[in-house]
Amino acid sequence: MRVSRKKWTVIGLFLAVVMIAIQFIRPGISNPPVTGEIKVPDDVAQILRASCYDCHSNQTQLKWFDQIAPASWLVAQHITDGRKVLNFSNWNSLAPGDQKGNLFLSVNQAMFGEMPLASYATFHPEAKLTPAALNTLKTYVNSLAPVKISDTSRRAVAEKQFAQWTAGALPTVQQVSPVLNGIAYIQGYRNWQIVNISDRYDNGTMRVILGNDIAMKAIHAHKTNPWPNGTIFAKVAWEQLTDSNRIATSGELKQVEFMIRDDQKFASSAGWGWARWKGNDLKPYGKTLTFSQECVNCHQPMKNNDYVFTEPLTEDDRPEKITGLPQGQLITSTIDKNQHTHSVLYGNEIAVQHARSGAPGPYPAGAVLTLATWAQQDDAHWFGAKVPQHLQSVEVVKVDANAAYEQYLAPGWKKAAATLRPDRISYITQLKAAVIFN
Repeated sequence: MRVSRKKWTVIGLFLAVVMIAIQFIRPGISNPPVTGEIKVPDDVAQILRASCYDCHSNQTQLKWFDQIAPASWLVAQHITDGRKVLNFSNWNSLAPGDQKGNLFLSVNQAMFGEMPLASYATFHPEAKLTPAALNTLKTYVNSLAPVKISDTSRRAVAEKQFAQWTAGALPTVQQVSPVLNGIAYIQGYRNWQIVNISDRYDNGTMRVILGNDIAMKAIHAHKTNPWPNGTIFAKVAWEQLTDSNRIATSGELKQVEFMIRDDQKFASSAGWGWARWKGNDLKPYGKTLTFSQECVNCHQPMKNNDYVFTEPLTEDDRPEKITGLPQGQLITSTIDKNQHTHSVLYGNEIAVQHARSGAPGPYPAGAVLTLATWAQQDDAHWFGAKVPQHLQSVEVVKVDANAAYEQYLAPGWKKAAATLRPDRISYITQLKAAVIFN
């Protein structure tokens, strides 16, 4: 049935009246005073102003079309949300570590096209980041994370935590409260196998990602996108203690995180349950249930990788393939800032029990220690991190009446004859275990 011209006119007039009427419903976008604007080089400041300030500062400059309802309502919400997450006009309200962390996170969001929002950049093409502008941001932000030699106070904190840990004076799993979404701290995760390792130079931590049996089975079967239900990752982060030779060892344990895959139970948070505990008292992270959304937002660039940043070590980069020995359990890890290598010390059950006890004296007979060393490369998924590139060497110490030493070197992996190497045996057996709560 045709609509008459008169009816079209009435419809048009009605819509015009509605459009005029809704213009009086103003979202109330204001620009509060600037209390402490970020101080950066001029070229960086220009990029931030063009690409970030309209939503992430108190210096919003709206176009005429941004102020027409209903578009103005959406713009107002973006500004409100943006200022809550990050406000360059209140920069001095953030601790120095949080300032640096927010800049690294911002670059990561920009790398994967999450920021500026596509809906915003479509109508504000001047906000789009060019490759040159992104490189300028990367260069500046990278300069904020130099290698720092750890002072005695930081070492004292780590030593105190280690002493409390080996004495059993830290919270047990039964004493740790669950996070607000109901996820409880998982006992026994420290004996899981290693999925991968990470050098987070952006915040001065080193990390080990462990996986439960379901995760490791999926890795070996190359079925990781999506990960199967029941997969659990444990990510453990330690402060890097760096000496004058630029060798970093594990210092104070900073936090333990879990990602639990259950696409039904955790459907509202991208199919994953998120949980984090921080500090000596293992305080649950998150003030409200919305903390899970923070995790989802951070992992959003990896949505096509089932929200997982970590790429598992390849089969060829696992030391057990080289030695024929079982992988063993984590004892500790080290990073050589000069050689750009990352090493992990594994041990069999005898070795691990001795190392985690903090007992003085040599390892008991039957202990087997494996030190695997990887060359590093920039993490393609996280600006501010380095991950293994390829396995360089594997060293094995077998403790018996005498400690036997074996070495395997890439690329041929020819096993050197078992021999006494007091220098390497001493180095490997004297590495202190990293604190890892159970």
